Amino acid sequence: MSQSLNEKISLNDFQFRDGIYFPKDYEQLNHSTQKQRWDKIGKTYYGSQKVEQATEASPIKQDYTLLTGKPGGTWNKFPDNKSVESILEIGCGYGRIPLYLSKGKNLRCQRYYGMDISEPLLRRLLKCKQEYDFFPDAEFNPICNSAETLPLEENSIDLVISNCVFMHIPDAQIRNLMVEMSRVLKPGGIFVFNHSFHNKFCPAHKIHNFVRSFNPGQNSIYLKQYSATEIKEILIASGMSAKCPRYTVEPTQEYAILPNKIKGIPVPFANMINRTIKPSSDSQKETFAYGYSAYSTQLD
Repeated sequence: MSQSLNEKISLNDFQFRDGIYFPKDYEQLNHSTQKQRWDKIGKTYYGSQKVEQATEASPIKQDYTLLTGKPGGTWNKFPDNKSVESILEIGCGYGRIPLYLSKGKNLRCQRYYGMDISEPLLRRLLKCKQEYDFFPDAEFNPICNSAETLPLEENSIDLVISNCVFMHIPDAQIRNLMVEMSRVLKPGGIFVFNHSFHNKFCPAHKIHNFVRSFNPGQNSIYLKQYSATEIKEILIASGMSAKCPRYTVEPTQEYAILPNKIKGIPVPFANMINRTIKPSSDSQKETFAYGYSAYSTQLD
C-alpha cells in the first residue's frame, strides 16, 4: 500500500469480498512484482492445494498433519491450552501455523487477523478454516495486503506471530513492518517470529549471494540476511523490545555449509554434508545456523 506510516488505516478502509479484506488500491497492488510472484507461488505452495480435494473420508481431513507436517523450532516451546483475545499473523499463507496452534496446542483466541500478499494462499486459508475449523470461536479476518502498514488499532493485539516470512521481505519494509507490529502489540504482549531471519554468516547463504552477484537484476524471493546483533537492533529501534522486554534471538537448529540447490539445480551431497554439522559452541552455531528466530521468553 502507498500510505505513510503516519497515516492511520483500519479495516473500515478495506473492501470485504468473499471472506477476505482487500485494500481499496488493490489493482495497484496487483501490478507489483512482489504480489505477482507470490500469487504465482501461492497456487502450488508446499502442496497446499491438496486441501481443495479433501473429502470427509480423506486421510488429510482426518489428520491435519498430513497436510501441514508438524512445525518445529520455537513452536515446540509454545505452551498448551493458552488463551488470548487477539492474534495477528504476518505471512499466514494457507494456515499451517494457526492450524497447528489451534489443533496441536489448543490455543484459543477471540479474534484472528491473518495477513498475506498472496490471494491464492488466502483462498486456501479459508478452505483450511472450513475443513478443520481451527480457532473455532474466533472472529476470522484474512487480509490481502503487503506488509507495510497494518490496518489495526494501537495496542490491540495480544500475540503477533510469523513463520519463515521475513527473509522474503525487503529490509526497509521489514523495519517499517516491525514498527507497525510494535504499534499494534499490547504492552506486555508476546511475539513469535520462528525461523524468520536468514543468517548472514551462514556459508550456504554466502554461496547463494555470490551466485546472485552475477545477475544483480534478478529479484530473488530470498532477500537480506542478518546477524543476531542486527536483529536485536531492529527490535530495539522499532519499539518491539520496549513493548515486550523479555525476549531472545537464537540461531535455528538447522545448519548448512552448502545450499541444497543453486538456481533450482540440486547440489550433490549437500543434504548429507549439512546433516553432519554438529556445532559445539555458540559461535559455531551463529556461523553455521541457517537462520534465526526471535520470540518472547514469557510465552506462558
